[in-house]
This record gives sequence, C-alpha cells and structure tokens, in this order.
Amino acid sequence: MKTIKELTVKMTFRVGLENVEVSDVVFNGLNKIEEQGNFSDDKMNISKDQEMLTAWDWLGRNIDSNDAMDTEYEIEDFIK
Repeated sequence: MKTIKELTVKMTFRVGLENVEVSDVVFNGLNKIEEQGNFSDDKMNISKDQEMLTAWDWLGRNIDSNDAMDTEYEIEDFIK
C-alpha cells in the first residue's frame, strides 16, 4: 500500500439530453451560458444574473456523471 500526499484530478464528461422541457428562466440562463462558452464554479460565485444562476442550479440537479456518454480524467497534481 502507498500513500499519495496530494492528488488533484480534473474530470470531464459529456451528457446528451433530448426533448427537455424547462422553464423560461432556465432556458434563458442556458442560452446565456452557451453564448459565453462555459460557466465555471468561479463565474457562478460572482454572477449576479439570476437566469444563469437558476440554469446552473438546474444543471446541477439534472446532470449526473452516471449519465455520461464519455468521460475523461486528467491528473493535474500527483505528489508522492
């Protein structure tokens, strides 16, 4: 058995949804996020846009890594 002092992993996955019904607020927020290209935790924490925040919440409740079509792991830090 070995001990790793620090391990940082970036996980990226893609999920496809079809025929999804959402509120106007979520729709508008998703559209704004798409126009920006992305919307990270850092951006979410400083955003004042209620539609984007509502869409962020909706994504968190409706997207799960178990639904992933593909998954990628990138090891960023590995300190022995």
